[in-house]
Amino acid sequence: MSTDSINPKLNGESSKRIPTSETAVFQHSPEPDSKLKREWEPGCQPDEIYDRYLPKWRAWLRRYLVKRLREEKVWMADWQSRVRTEGRDKFFYWTAIFGTHTFFMTFLPMLFFFGFPIKARGLLYVVGMGIYISSFAKDLVCTPRPYSPPVIRLSMSTHHHEYGFPSSHSTNSVSIALFFGGWLYELRNQVGMTNVVAGWSFLVVYAASVVGGRLYTGMHSTADIIGGSLMGGTCWLLWLIVGDSTEGWVNTGTWLVPAISIPLTLGMVHYHPEPLDDCPCFEDAIAVLAVILGSFVGHWWGVISGEAIPPAVQRETYQAGLVQGLTITIFRLVLGLGIMFAWRLIAKTTLLRILPPLFRTFSRVSGEDLPTRRFYKAATDYNKVPQKISFRHIPSVVDLQIGTNENSSFSTSPIDSPLSHMNGIASKSSAFLQAPSMNGLSKRSRKEEEKHQVEEDRKRKDDEIRLMIRINKRKGDRSKYDAEVLTKVGVYSGIGLLATTFIPILFNKIENIILA
Repeated sequence: MSTDSINPKLNGESSKRIPTSETAVFQHSPEPDSKLKREWEPGCQPDEIYDRYLPKWRAWLRRYLVKRLREEKVWMADWQSRVRTEGRDKFFYWTAIFGTHTFFMTFLPMLFFFGFPIKARGLLYVVGMGIYISSFAKDLVCTPRPYSPPVIRLSMSTHHHEYGFPSSHSTNSVSIALFFGGWLYELRNQVGMTNVVAGWSFLVVYAASVVGGRLYTGMHSTADIIGGSLMGGTCWLLWLIVGDSTEGWVNTGTWLVPAISIPLTLGMVHYHPEPLDDCPCFEDAIAVLAVILGSFVGHWWGVISGEAIPPAVQRETYQAGLVQGLTITIFRLVLGLGIMFAWRLIAKTTLLRILPPLFRTFSRVSGEDLPTRRFYKAATDYNKVPQKISFRHIPSVVDLQIGTNENSSFSTSPIDSPLSHMNGIASKSSAFLQAPSMNGLSKRSRKEEEKHQVEEDRKRKDDEIRLMIRINKRKGDRSKYDAEVLTKVGVYSGIGLLATTFIPILFNKIENIILA
């Protein structure tokens, strides 16, 4: 099916503005006169590259999902061309934000700030687990999004720089809807069943709009949204089963809480799958795991120190009259969010200065290099982290590019575009993928030879990946540094600790002084 036949916006002058060497067609504004652009996205290399890089079982999963994408691309494009209107474009364009990490991370601290810590922790753990699991799955199978063209994308953010399966929007929206639906049911005696049913109806519309919108906007396939929705439901169900037990365990004040949660979090960071393409899913996973860790440790500290503020006490001051309530609400928002932003800037700057020298010292003393993820520079390969990295905005916020119609800054090579490989045909660009050679091994012991061979295979694979990345490098991409991983853990665990424990305690102390 030709591109021109699926959408009138691609006819005439619009189609002439789209170069033929890019990866996917995007529309970053719901306005009818917005330009169509091609942009880079992961998962679009020839299949044999992924087959070579991924373990067999991961490659098999990817093959299955990619096969579904190729089967769906025609009907998705045809359906999209029939149902898209300007009004629906605007609706699904804007509702998509309610399934993003931005919405979740912006809204969640409010529950802690205003006296609902138990429900806030539950929501954090449910949605946080969903973010981690969906990020884990994306990097595990490395699938592209629906092929474009023939599908046209409508997106306000840079989420298309992540892999396709599963849909994290679906995971987030389903888990949020189920969590609040359960909370409403618990309040049925206070608010009445009529309001509960009305709330449920709203939550159904919310989840259906976000999940269905991923198909409408061409950002995900049916497998993506089904998989994401199941993950969101599973996370909610799991917390329903273990939530009370987990709260009770932390409330015992046992030292097992930090002794288990800290190494478990670091282990989940370390064993997150390494993708073939430079996908930002890992960064989302680190951030949410660290926030959960900070919440666990903060909750535990509040128990053993006796500093935890009862929810009723947190709520009573801002509920005491309209004027006082409004004043305290504004005060908490300004002070609380200000502390979190200040912490992020100070902690990130400090850790990025301290950690690289520590890593290099460890390597020099031990004679071993610290494990470094692909796409990240080891501390022994650079002198210092550029200072400007410390002043970058929060990624979840700057990912939004609402209403932009500027030309894309991303590009790829046409030989590695899904346009050339929709049917799984091998390309000449992958001819460099040869079976590992066993020649040239020196006369060492068998153990040394095996170790040498493993290192050679790893180096050869890295060289192949670097060649692929050089072909498909996004313009403007910056270097990544190994110290950023542990820095992110430290920064976001601190944010979790502050938002869930220390800031509410600070509110209580200041308000007691002022209102005394």
